[in-house]
Amino acid sequence: MENIIIISDSHGKLDNVRKIAEKEKDVDAVIHLGDLIGQDEQLEEIFETKIYKVRGNCDFTSENPLSQVVEFGKNRILITHGHNYGVNFGTDRLCYAAMENNCNIAMYGHTHVPENSVYSGVIVVNPGSVTNPRQLNHKPTYAKMQILDDGKFDIRIQYI
Repeated sequence: MENIIIISDSHGKLDNVRKIAEKEKDVDAVIHLGDLIGQDEQLEEIFETKIYKVRGNCDFTSENPLSQVVEFGKNRILITHGHNYGVNFGTDRLCYAAMENNCNIAMYGHTHVPENSVYSGVIVVNPGSVTNPRQLNHKPTYAKMQILDDGKFDIRIQYI
């Protein structure tokens, strides 16, 4: 079984990211969905595991890609911040991009609102924000994905 932590929109504040690292001991990979604000090295020091990162709309000097496809088990995952797919207005463009890349999962950030839904057969995940949540309860969130031995997966939104 593999454990993947998905975070987004830390905006240069890593206190809650450190709390996640303390809470989640058995982590095989971390996905950061943008707006890391130049703290790539600090993130790598916190988790000391494989980290996949994409550039957000506030990552002005980042050389991270705008999006990329990663694979875990039998799953192809499109990861992106989402601003370049217009996620503030819905996830249609994001889902089409996932389908075009033969991905069954699309992960994005940007809105600071957690989501774990299915659209047009694509699982759409937004871990929310670890620093500035915008959902009604205003609690910082992240997502945890477990890849089971048979290749199936479980994705859950977690509160810090």
